[in-house]
Amino acid sequence: MTNMKNYKKEITFNEICNFTEKQKEACIAVRKYKFVLFGGAMGGGKSYFLRWQLIRLLLEFNAKEIKHVTVGLFCEDYPSLDDRHLSKVKFEFPCWLGNYNSSERNFVLREKWGGGILAFRNLDDVSKYQSSEFAAIAVDELTRNKEEIFITLRTRLRWPKIEGTRFIAASNPGGIGHEWVKKLWIDKVCYPNEKQADQFVYIPALLKDNPHIDPSYIEQIESIPDEKKRNAYLNGNWDIFEGQYFSEWDREKHVIKPFKIPDSWFCFRSIDVSGRSGITSCHWYALDHSGNVWVYREHYATGLDSDQHAERIKELSENEEYRYTVYDNSADAKLGLPETTSEIYLRHGVNLDVPSSKKRVMGWDVVHQYMRCDENNEPKLKIFENCPNMIRAIPMLIHDENNKDDVDPRGECHAADDLRYFLQTLREQKSPRPLTPVQKRLLEIRESAGYENPYDGLFQDETE
Repeated sequence: MTNMKNYKKEITFNEICNFTEKQKEACIAVRKYKFVLFGGAMGGGKSYFLRWQLIRLLLEFNAKEIKHVTVGLFCEDYPSLDDRHLSKVKFEFPCWLGNYNSSERNFVLREKWGGGILAFRNLDDVSKYQSSEFAAIAVDELTRNKEEIFITLRTRLRWPKIEGTRFIAASNPGGIGHEWVKKLWIDKVCYPNEKQADQFVYIPALLKDNPHIDPSYIEQIESIPDEKKRNAYLNGNWDIFEGQYFSEWDREKHVIKPFKIPDSWFCFRSIDVSGRSGITSCHWYALDHSGNVWVYREHYATGLDSDQHAERIKELSENEEYRYTVYDNSADAKLGLPETTSEIYLRHGVNLDVPSSKKRVMGWDVVHQYMRCDENNEPKLKIFENCPNMIRAIPMLIHDENNKDDVDPRGECHAADDLRYFLQTLREQKSPRPLTPVQKRLLEIRESAGYENPYDGLFQDETE
């Protein structure tokens, strides 16, 4: 603990900043991990934590005889920086600790505390920091920024004699950066060549964790009529956020444990093809006797050529028959090459039967219909747990700013695209014959009894 003398008595850092228990937990995480995300719900004291945590780091550097260190606190633009931080610094930081230089937007600690600098900066043009160095960087509302900004700031983390440089972020779900932030910190899906994957940690901050919050503010949040938004603001649910395209998404209803697909169900494949630098997404679909769609397998990969994708899809498809395979219509383009992508797939044993529709908005409308719950509070789309990329990507998609009826194409929409391709083809597709009353009753009994596979043997006496 860093001790500081306030003229007449010794006081501790915690007495000054008065961190909550959750903020103390985040503080411990900063000591142990290089990349810490603190956030989730509204009103969790995130911005306050960032300011004081950076001050704490400067004091700890001073205690190690490392002086005149610079750390940076960043927001997406100057108005946000002023609103969240600069307007509070002169009232919050005691004058005996240091002085705020308004022209340079720096808070400079007094020499007795090491002369360190807390620099307040904005991210309107991150390239201006290409030659800067920081011992620690904090970003408030990280999801308001693109991934490229994080990558650039990460290269600025260096300081002589300091090995433990730190990147600290605070954020609520939502915004242009929701997808990549959730991937790195919540889903733990790091870059393929990431050398510090074990250094990313998330500390959730909930509204109830902040004892200093005005009770009337809590009442305001609890009064939000929309249950999902209320849950997101109160509990920091990263699967629900403002601007989300598929607001119907509910992991508890859409994601299920795998089971053996009954032989009497119709099976299909759908493929969103891509080149070596992109992502190729293929999912296997089953249509049951009630018109429900079950996503039961996935191939989701990058860094492979078309023939390699085709070979992998062929391997995963062994001993199965499909009504047809839907594919991205761009696979038929020659592009100056001797073969089209569809011809390469065919040569490697994967038939591409039905090209995707070009009517994107109409396709998304169909996806909404299958994801929406019916009168029994159940959706017509279910996804097996062994399809993690579809499960991860679909809830992260946001509306296109230029067309609210479309998905933002900048998002990771490959899995959603192949889902759209397939569901658009079902308008003319007849389902297997409906369940008999006896089969329906047997299925209900098995489900209520918690059978791992309630469909096992249900259709054993059927013939196609």
